[in-house]
Amino acid sequence: MKKNTLLILLFSAITILAKAQSGTHLLTEAAHLQSRIRVVTEARDTFSRTGEVGTFRLKSGEYKAVATTGTEIVKMNPQISAAFADTFKKARIFILPEIYYALEKGTKTQISYRILFIDTAPLRYSFDKGAFEGIIRFLPVETMSTDIEKPVGKILSVPEELQVLYGTTTIPVKITQINWPPQNLDISSTDALDSMEVRILTVSNPQGYYKNLRVEPAIVLSSTRHVIQGFGLQTTPLHVVLKGVSAYRPVPLSVEASRGSIQSPDLTLSGDKPGEVILRSENIGEINLHVVSPNYRSNSISIQSVFPWLFLLAAILGGLIGGVTRKLSAKERITANSLILGSLFGLIAAFAYWGLGIKLIYFSFSARGLNEGMVFALSLIAGLYGLKTKKK
Repeated sequence: MKKNTLLILLFSAITILAKAQSGTHLLTEAAHLQSRIRVVTEARDTFSRTGEVGTFRLKSGEYKAVATTGTEIVKMNPQISAAFADTFKKARIFILPEIYYALEKGTKTQISYRILFIDTAPLRYSFDKGAFEGIIRFLPVETMSTDIEKPVGKILSVPEELQVLYGTTTIPVKITQINWPPQNLDISSTDALDSMEVRILTVSNPQGYYKNLRVEPAIVLSSTRHVIQGFGLQTTPLHVVLKGVSAYRPVPLSVEASRGSIQSPDLTLSGDKPGEVILRSENIGEINLHVVSPNYRSNSISIQSVFPWLFLLAAILGGLIGGVTRKLSAKERITANSLILGSLFGLIAAFAYWGLGIKLIYFSFSARGLNEGMVFALSLIAGLYGLKTKKK
């Protein structure tokens, strides 16, 4: 029942369009248009002849033809597009400027049809795939029907072929039947800005008809790290960028975390520059992060805060070796107390520096990054020279 209802709407739309003053060239409107009509014979020979598109008839030995009625894709009248709202929500419907003539399969009956190009919705960003994705549809619809109340699908004796080209991607489209169902094509682009241009190539127009597809911008949150040291010992930058738009007004947003702390979580994106905030770990477990913005879709990411085993090992080992080195350089006897003291110096210095930002040694570091080598080196210095308890 739903299918029949939609078909009635489609054919009703074609009839109304034929009477509308919208500039759309349907067969009824172009009945007296003289055009060069490209004809294909059963022997696969191709030739052209001039004729009126409204009265054109295939001759014996000819099985399909096409007449060009314009130079660009034409948008359907707004009130007609509303007739498709239930099935193609938010869709924009266009008509290719060509009229096709063919024979119905199994009969010698000639039919003529036009191809609707249906732009269903803006391309939306897939955060998992890192690309803008969407669907476009082609629906061939018979231009004239003897019974609008009971439209039926018809199979063509010979298919019509199109190609959809965007970027370096080419998708073939084969039209084998008309009226229903539409053919869906998946479209994907990693670098779409504002809109994405597609070309519809036909036999009559190998250069193609151009069409721009809408793009819905999205905010993308990302991080180069998926695991950080817990208990506030490590920080990591989070990057925020607005995808799918080349120029925009400043966009305020904020980044929120389920645990841990974010330094200056509120920021504003402007121009084409990404924003950055700093996340500091807290305890151990999964940290869920997301962007809060009222105007754009955004993603969520997760970072695992783990127990700092490697941090502890590097700190203790560095302090231990530093303490042993100090005793050996002073030609003093190495005792258990000196080993424990060196390890504690290294551990305390490392925790104070990366956990609190306090320097307990006499050497300065220009970077606050964290890796096992840096922890080992700082702890080694603390074990070798001791903590900064008095000024020398």
